[in-house]
Amino acid sequence: MATGEAMIAQRYEQATVPAGQPAGNGWSHAWRAILERSGARFDADAVTDFGQIDAERQQALSTDVMADLSHYGLIEVKGEDAQKFLASLFTGDVRLVSVEKGLFTAWCDAKGRAQATFWLFLHDGAFYLFLPKPLLKSVLSGLKLYLLRVKATLTDASDRLVRIGLSGPGMEARLTAAFGEPPPAQAGDARKYDDCTLVALHGEPFPRWLAVGTGTAVTELWHSLESAVSLVGREAWTLLDILAGLPLLMSETVGEFIPQMLNMEALGGLCFTKGCYPGQEVIARLHYRGQLKRRLYRAYVDSDSVPPPGTALHIEGIGESVGTVVSAARHPDGGVALLAVVKIEEKAQGEVRLVDAQGPVLRFVE
Repeated sequence: MATGEAMIAQRYEQATVPAGQPAGNGWSHAWRAILERSGARFDADAVTDFGQIDAERQQALSTDVMADLSHYGLIEVKGEDAQKFLASLFTGDVRLVSVEKGLFTAWCDAKGRAQATFWLFLHDGAFYLFLPKPLLKSVLSGLKLYLLRVKATLTDASDRLVRIGLSGPGMEARLTAAFGEPPPAQAGDARKYDDCTLVALHGEPFPRWLAVGTGTAVTELWHSLESAVSLVGREAWTLLDILAGLPLLMSETVGEFIPQMLNMEALGGLCFTKGCYPGQEVIARLHYRGQLKRRLYRAYVDSDSVPPPGTALHIEGIGESVGTVVSAARHPDGGVALLAVVKIEEKAQGEVRLVDAQGPVLRFVE
């Protein structure tokens, strides 16, 4: 890493929330102060932007960018039975997760309906779920119900470890210079550098990484790159998740989809040769005997507002909804990019529209 580690560590430890700023909402006081000195603007649970929200969307699609990801939470799972415990609950093959391999996977209920989608990886001997913060409490509480006679502990680690996102055409070279060796390359690959773990994410149009570590380690990385890259907020990073086809569930879409509808098998988060897990019978039956009737699509729509997760989609002449928005974000071209689960047969029958049968038409990207 770059020189000056001791000085950066001291700055992190001494940082405090500026006068008049709220200290709650799960923020580390020191990390928030660092972000504010970098020009960050906040809402209740996220860095919305660094002062140029429209420009940041364009930068995310054209240059190297770095984003604070404090609007995602971390659940720590550790103990003698941690891996076995998680393997019995999640749809992906948790046996493959190691210091060199992470996994984008899902947790389902007994009916095979996804309760959360998230990244799972190892850091300092513990497993971590990286997921949207609005789902953290319900997922943590739900997973704890399965802890009977299991030697494992689950805790909210959101305030203990800092997480940032990195993306761009030249970011691989920048990370190589920062860490002294190339970063992990393929989506899901992971590597630990002292107190910081890098996980390669699905990326479009450029490679992306998640960096998670101690405040000192991530602050050092942040300062080493800050002057050379563009800083972006939640909106720009959400756009990159959508372009990469990552279906991250929010509160409005919990329990709406089985994993196949979310393209989890293609993303590596659905395994049919592992042991049982909640919903496994329903999910396997569809895989071996059924026919998928709904699936995930990426689309664009000309809309004055960004539709929230759970927004219904319609086709003229069909009374019931034909689909549901999973996530959406403003695109630099002025429209909206989104991921949606849509009924396959109905999609072929006419124009799919937002909100109602007279709403704006979706343009699908196959």
